Amino acid sequence: MKLLMKLILITSSLFLASLIMAHEGHEHAKQLDQASAIEAASIKMAELIQEGQLPSLWGQQDAMHAQLARVNGLQNWIISYLDSEGKQRLELMFSMTGEFVSFTRIPISDTAAN
Repeated sequence: MKLLMKLILITSSLFLASLIMAHEGHEHAKQLDQASAIEAASIKMAELIQEGQLPSLWGQQDAMHAQLARVNGLQNWIISYLDSEGKQRLELMFSMTGEFVSFTRIPISDTAAN
């Protein structure tokens, strides 16, 4: 009988805990639109420059374009920048909710530009 009471108590505690955790009032993460994605990329780029992961010349570049792309089955924002000499492209990737995923610097060859 004591075992049954303990099981009932544990089960009801778990049930009530899940109700408490799932109550209304928690906002779901808002998804980025294109303007917000570009703003998030600008902020992250400044952080990467400050941390020494990117040269300061990237801070002077405006976003070339921002687009949604499916990467590994997930929708992500990819914001692209082109350096002033047109020799490198920088891509910053963010999740739909604005979480920074990664950045990549891609060399642009002369033959690819023609």
